[in-house]
Amino acid sequence: MSSHVFISPGDPAGIGPEITLKSLNNLNETGKFVIAGDIQYFENLSASLKLGFEFIPYGVSKTASSSKLIEVINIPLQEKPVLGSSSVNNAKYVLEVLTACAGHCTDNTNNILVTGPINKETISASGTDFSGHTEFLAEHAKIVSPLMLMANEKIKIGLATTHVPIKKVSESITEDLIYNKLKVLSLGLKRLLKKENLKICVLGLNPHAGEGGYIGTEESTTILKGIKKFDQREVTVDGPISADTAFSEKNLSHYDAFLAMFHDQGMIPAKILGFGQTLNITFGLPYLRISVDHGTALDIADDMNADFSSMKLALETALASLDEKK
Repeated sequence: MSSHVFISPGDPAGIGPEITLKSLNNLNETGKFVIAGDIQYFENLSASLKLGFEFIPYGVSKTASSSKLIEVINIPLQEKPVLGSSSVNNAKYVLEVLTACAGHCTDNTNNILVTGPINKETISASGTDFSGHTEFLAEHAKIVSPLMLMANEKIKIGLATTHVPIKKVSESITEDLIYNKLKVLSLGLKRLLKKENLKICVLGLNPHAGEGGYIGTEESTTILKGIKKFDQREVTVDGPISADTAFSEKNLSHYDAFLAMFHDQGMIPAKILGFGQTLNITFGLPYLRISVDHGTALDIADDMNADFSSMKLALETALASLDEKK
């Protein structure tokens, strides 16, 4: 069975569809990519951007091979998007697009999923309980413990918890959570980096990693226990260490990856060290999922001048990984 990179461009009112088509236009090979969404919308967008793409339904025999020919899983929009204004009426469409792509990747795990940015607030306002791509895809694949990894040339940092309110982070961090995230992170890194004898640094939750219990006890009662439970015969795990000193040049060069306790603790250094050149990778799914490192950018969507470097990197990485699986 031939494998493909399936693209869920994200919110049609944001920059996702724009950066998807711009990225494809800057790649030499497009035959392995399949987009899901409204085919007429893509045709109109391509015309507006003067890209000259031709779109055909996925699975239809190609009469010619061209870098301007793109296969599409046609899913009609609920309403015409207004760039810069995310609509609740298209929330179902966004999830149908994502589900269609995820389904193809679940059916053939050699396929790869690339996702564009979506608006969680809009989807939640539609009545769907939605906290993010990672959680949605994990539920779809019936995976209990996925892991979000932010990766660029300077840093790779996994998140123990993702889209959780700060007041709930502490209760979410358990010994088993730390153990499971370390297991998923180490397995994913071995595949991604093709490297043995990995070194992982685990961050503390509290300032100064609790300072011996004076500023919090989660480090000793849960995080450290989870680290000790993890088998370190092939992977060295240090920590928990204070997050404010973790990202020194020495540590960045010494460790293969870090495990942050909550969303911003990991996202901030990743974006500072490589915004626009960072990938959001989900470990723990039966297939590889790669995403951009930014949101829908509704404030600039109608300018049609968005930076597509992160999406281009995501597609290039997916294509390279697909080639390795041939």
